[in-house]
Amino acid sequence: MIAGRPTWAEIDLDAIAHNLKVVRDRCKADVQVLGVVKADAYGHGAVSIAHALARAGVERLGVASIAEALELRQAGITLPIVVLAGNYHRAERLLQQNRLQPVIFRHEVLDALEASIDPGEDPLAVHVKVDTGMGRLGCAPEELPDLVARIQRSPAFQLAGVMSHFARADEVGQQTRQQFESFTECLGPSDWQGAVRHCANSAAIFADSAYHLDMVRPGLCLYGVDPYDEASSGQLQPVLSWWTRINTIRTLPEGSAVGYGGRWVSRRPTRLGILPVGYADGYPWAGEGRAEVVIRNRRVPVVGAISMDMTAVDLTDLDGVEELDPVALLGGPSDRAVRADELCRWSGRLVYELLCSIGPRVTRVYKAGGLAQVGAPDLRVVLP
Repeated sequence: MIAGRPTWAEIDLDAIAHNLKVVRDRCKADVQVLGVVKADAYGHGAVSIAHALARAGVERLGVASIAEALELRQAGITLPIVVLAGNYHRAERLLQQNRLQPVIFRHEVLDALEASIDPGEDPLAVHVKVDTGMGRLGCAPEELPDLVARIQRSPAFQLAGVMSHFARADEVGQQTRQQFESFTECLGPSDWQGAVRHCANSAAIFADSAYHLDMVRPGLCLYGVDPYDEASSGQLQPVLSWWTRINTIRTLPEGSAVGYGGRWVSRRPTRLGILPVGYADGYPWAGEGRAEVVIRNRRVPVVGAISMDMTAVDLTDLDGVEELDPVALLGGPSDRAVRADELCRWSGRLVYELLCSIGPRVTRVYKAGGLAQVGAPDLRVVLP
């Protein structure tokens, strides 16, 4: 039992290290890796994942905000951290104080950063972002030379990187190639004096080695989700599995309605299992009538409306099930495992959304080397 509510996610840190190696094996030896751990490492727990990636030798980490970066610094992470926000809203001083590397694309942001740095301090490492077709953040390709020239002549800054971001790297088509050509064209033959050029996300890493440049930025693939179907030849290992236990078993007569709205009605005497998990935990409400879970190595259907705190499953065709039996909501036994893409198809979600939606009521259990501990920031101390 975990805190009286047996619903938990198991995070396999050995799988994180394995998936990082899969990425490295796709790249040349001199290509660096920035591990993306924004959004609480896609719901896996940013501190634990960052420690695991650091042990496995990743060169940099990427987060969305200063707050996410500070959480890692407070947990003892010393790796370079790239903050992808692009605008820092009067918190610029925290970047220098915590040795963070901001992404910039406007002179106004450089003005604010420069004003925050005291004379005599070490220069602030920055990455310039170029918009080549994503349409969100970034300078126009023709604006890059002026931004870079300003950074290189200012004692307040060090140019750490030049970057772009692909909009459709997970699709077959010309846009990614066109974006890459636009990026490399604006980079030109210049000597970037140690600054890394980077644009490849998970999908682009597997799409074409030309996209790797000096550094790649894997996110989803680090967590064991293939950005294409079998693009990694099945080498990636799932990192997260999601579990609960049967809280209550009830037998209902034929014609019994189950759940809000009474949309599911039993057509026979039905043995029903009630699970202590619901949409407040991130289990998708829209999976009603489609989702399945794994109990005793068998798939069983979810029935009735998924509630805030409870979900019902039909146990009628499964013999020997008892209360407190474990239930795999995602992952589970390899021959019956519920894949992330299946749960997404049943619920109409993106896999990113699904993973990020697994809420804080779901206890994270971290595993490495056959050992595990609950809610731990690192595995230097373990529970048997």
